[in-house]
Amino acid sequence: MTTIYFDLETGGIEPRHPSIQLAAIAVDDATGKELEAFERKLRFDEAAADPEALKMNHYDAEVWKRTAVEPALAASDFARWVKPHSCIEMVSKRTGASYSVAKLSGYNALTFDLPRLRALFGTQFFPCSYHVRDVLQRAMFWFDEHPDVKKPENLKLGTVCTYFGIPIDGAHEALADVRATAALAQKLREVAP
Repeated sequence: MTTIYFDLETGGIEPRHPSIQLAAIAVDDATGKELEAFERKLRFDEAAADPEALKMNHYDAEVWKRTAVEPALAASDFARWVKPHSCIEMVSKRTGASYSVAKLSGYNALTFDLPRLRALFGTQFFPCSYHVRDVLQRAMFWFDEHPDVKKPENLKLGTVCTYFGIPIDGAHEALADVRATAALAQKLREVAP
C-alpha cells in the first residue's frame, strides 16, 4: 500500500484566493520510505492573491513565469503521477466496473487542501479517495491521549514538527511541507500508546 502525502500552497487562506503550488510524495506504508515526488507551480492571477501570503509561500514571480502551468494541466499531470500508487479499490455505482484511487494524507488537508485539490480537477475524474488521513487530527488525538505532556504553543505544522524533533526546512514551500508531514505521521506512529 502507498499513501500520497500532499499539500497546496495558496495566495491566501480564503476560498477565493488562488492555489499557487501543488506537491506530493508517494510513501510506502510498510517501510515509510519516499518512493517518488511530484511538484507543480500553478499559474494564477496575482491580483487575486494576498501579497503577505505570497511572501510567506516563497512566491517568486520570475520563477512562476518560467515554470508555472495551468491548474487543469497540473491536475492531469497529478492524475497520471498518482495512478501507479492507487491502492484503494472502488466500484462504480453507475457501471459496476472496478477501479482504484489513491489514498491521501496531509496536514489540515481535510478542510483546507482537499477542497482545493478537488477544485483543480473541475469536471475531470478525481483519482483519489475523499477520505483523507489528516495528520493534524492524528496529532490532536495524540495530545488528547497524553494529557500529562506539555503541549506545543499551537498546532501549526512547523511547531508540531519542532515539538517532536523533526527538522523543517523551507516551511510553506509545498514539497518541504509534504515531507515534514510524512515525517510527523511516521513519528506519531512510533510514539503511539
